[in-house]
Amino acid sequence: MKNYLSLFSGVVIAFMMMVCQCEVANAAASDNKTLIVYYSYTNNTEQIVDDLKTLVKADVIEVEPVNKSLDYAANGYAIGTEQLNKIKANPNDESSYPAIDPVTVDMTKYNTVIIATPLWWSQMASNMQTFLFKYGKEMVGKNIGLIVSSHSSGISGVEADAKRLVPNGKFFAKSLWINASKHSQRKALLEQWLKDINYNENANGNTMKLQVNNSTLKVKLADNAATKALLERLKEGAITYNAHDYGGFEKVGALGFSLPSNDTFITTEAGDIMLYTSNQLCIFFDSNSWDYTPIGKIEGMTKQQLKDAFGTGEVSITLSLDNSAGITSVTVNQAKATGIYTLTGQKVSEIPEKGIYIENGVKKVRK
Repeated sequence: MKNYLSLFSGVVIAFMMMVCQCEVANAAASDNKTLIVYYSYTNNTEQIVDDLKTLVKADVIEVEPVNKSLDYAANGYAIGTEQLNKIKANPNDESSYPAIDPVTVDMTKYNTVIIATPLWWSQMASNMQTFLFKYGKEMVGKNIGLIVSSHSSGISGVEADAKRLVPNGKFFAKSLWINASKHSQRKALLEQWLKDINYNENANGNTMKLQVNNSTLKVKLADNAATKALLERLKEGAITYNAHDYGGFEKVGALGFSLPSNDTFITTEAGDIMLYTSNQLCIFFDSNSWDYTPIGKIEGMTKQQLKDAFGTGEVSITLSLDNSAGITSVTVNQAKATGIYTLTGQKVSEIPEKGIYIENGVKKVRK
């Protein structure tokens, strides 16, 4: 009987370990917010993607044709040209696109998709077009990056194909073109491109920087209407406001403007940042239960570290995007800021004749 019990216990433990491992694997996958999808015929695009994988954390999908014996390059890319002409003749018909191996992808997991593709006769390779015809409509509102490998031709035709197939994607301002003469420099070109498109800021747009006293803290933002509205304001420049102690468990201060709220009854934890009455931010060192709208959480800080960072009494807090350039900080010390400010936050008595200024604490104006 004891042997049976031991065997049963061993099976239960093994099952529980397997479940835990699956949960860890799923959690790791859910943290991965970028997808790289590529097609490569001559292996040039695959080499580009291999280097890209060392620079960004991403899931990767390779697009492959069902018929792998086709020689696309034969007779001046005759087969490829025939496929491209068929697509061009009827781009809205699924039968116009060549068959590819089935792909299973949950696009809801990703906020950024990087497409890497060859160029054929100034157009996107037909097999990549098939993938985007199937999945492009699921990329609504996602950040879209485009990397194109070609011999020497320009990539405007590929960009047009991508925007036709992903009509509601948020394309990065700059595509990356790596032609044959620059293929050996591909890693350096990738590094520069990621900087040019502010990849860390845009692809991981759910983070914010908080500066208080001598500390700079990273905030992982919630995904709701309030944080989206806050991010839009931060694109105009940093926001500075004053906060004071309340109840021994939080710092609270008025932003000087309102954000959309969706309050629910919440018990907070140390590091939580909550929106209260639509226009005040509460930063918690300890727990409290009330109706709030979540804004985010300060990462990597213990309760005591948070208390030390914020100190006691009134403090000035600055919120900004991680990679803010040309900061346009405006100090908000009252419920509603009014007046004209310079880009450094200095209030002036009249509107400048030329240049950029801040109106009423929140609106950037160029003359």
